Amino acid sequence: MIETVESLAPQPPTPTLIEHILVRYHETHRRELPELIALAQKVETVHANDIDAPHGLTQALEAMIADLEDHMRNEEAVVFPALDAGMSGQVDESISLLRDDHAGHEAALNRIAAITHGFRLPSHACGSWIRLYAGLGKLAEDLDEHRYLENDVLFPRFEPDI
Repeated sequence: MIETVESLAPQPPTPTLIEHILVRYHETHRRELPELIALAQKVETVHANDIDAPHGLTQALEAMIADLEDHMRNEEAVVFPALDAGMSGQVDESISLLRDDHAGHEAALNRIAAITHGFRLPSHACGSWIRLYAGLGKLAEDLDEHRYLENDVLFPRFEPDI
């Protein structure tokens, strides 16, 4: 078996990883998503008659933030404390549901990518539109990293080897 560089890298202890997820991703999502919603509303309103405008983006972001907030609250109130205390057996079903949520977040990002034509800006895009798409690109990257850390680094520590 050939080991990859990732498999050779030391993994942070579970409490450190959880704290990183909370600070780097949960706090960031809560801070940045409302700003993206405000920008989306502005762009959709100002460019309401523009065929290139991201029509429906505000609604898609609002749905995403509601789902993501429920997801993060569950992690913070139930799953992360149990994992931190080594009581993973009590949250096996929750971990499975969180993985399902992650698939839903990916589907929501795909919907947003479709609404924004793959985050491609028209040549006449205003500054707000440019900032919106830059923020959406960052959100997509952050959510991808967030899901990776949970699905591929944190959760496998507590799942039985099959």
